[in-house]
Amino acid sequence: MIRSRIGKSGSRGFTLIELLVVIAIIAVLIALLLPAVQAAREAARRAQCINNLKQMGLAMQNYHDVNGSFPMGDNFGLRPNGSWVRQHAGPFLAMTQFYEQGNIYNSFNFNVFIYIAENSTVNGFGVNMLWCPSDGDIVGKRYQGSPGDGWDDSPIPMTFTSYCVNYGVLYYHAGRGGVPQNLVDQNTGPFMHIGRPPVPGRSEPAGRVVGIAQITDGTSNTILVGEKSYTKAAQMPGVNWWDPNWWTTGLLGDGAYAAIFPPNYFKTPAAAAALPRYFPEGNNFTGTASSQHPGGANFAFADGSVRFIKDTVNSWNPLQVQYPGNRNSPYIGLAPGGGLPQQGVYQSLHTRAGGEVISADAF
Repeated sequence: MIRSRIGKSGSRGFTLIELLVVIAIIAVLIALLLPAVQAAREAARRAQCINNLKQMGLAMQNYHDVNGSFPMGDNFGLRPNGSWVRQHAGPFLAMTQFYEQGNIYNSFNFNVFIYIAENSTVNGFGVNMLWCPSDGDIVGKRYQGSPGDGWDDSPIPMTFTSYCVNYGVLYYHAGRGGVPQNLVDQNTGPFMHIGRPPVPGRSEPAGRVVGIAQITDGTSNTILVGEKSYTKAAQMPGVNWWDPNWWTTGLLGDGAYAAIFPPNYFKTPAAAAALPRYFPEGNNFTGTASSQHPGGANFAFADGSVRFIKDTVNSWNPLQVQYPGNRNSPYIGLAPGGGLPQQGVYQSLHTRAGGEVISADAF
């Protein structure tokens, strides 16, 4: 009998079930790996953000060594016709020569107003140190400028900042007509609007610059600079993407913030827009510290350290600070009973001479 001989193969393919099982295992491994990769990337971005703030703190100390004070927060400038205007260059522009941006400093004409054609190029310079890598698409983002932007109707280009200086808890703008001197003197942060030289027949209040000698709370308990996410600020209803966080100005809502609300208090633009505006400039988002880092934000202190402050840091109840709605007398805050709420740890870190005792493990 002749039998047919069918040779057995030395190997066989996967069955469909086995293939599906392998694919499922690979999918599970990828699902487990992705969060780890994302966490590693965020850790790298956060480390770069911390380094940015360290460089900023060092630049401010060098500025202080040369000038005897920290930079101005904001100040008056001169229009082309020689009259005064209440907004001018802010601290990040004033100290450019101290963080290796001397070309920007040398390009700026301090004798004339910043938002006119003569100084327009300075506004459009991009500064890497001012961009947190976690802050959306701020890196390299630039507004080209449009006719009518400047006070002389010239186009004013602009880049943006992820960081802002500390204007204290309640901020009173010396450049605003109608704000009395006694309120301006109550500003508690290491930066403020410094006013302008006396003008005959005018009585606008005078601000000041602050030196280390005025930080009697201790440099390790006083914040100089914090994060303020450009990406979040640009999401506010009715705000153009080029409106918030201008890097060249120290105006509240651009290069400055105040500490009424703790960091990342507003989870959505709608939540910020639902409350009355608590700030004399900008809006509730642009006046509040925020970041894209999970759980909190980074802050540079006057001693040169950088610390991460959680969103859950002890804070007063900001809803007890009642805004009267008078733009010229910004948030003369009153809690029920006639006084301000008791400051929390977060608010105490934003005063330079409040006399608060803050435990090192409180934030």
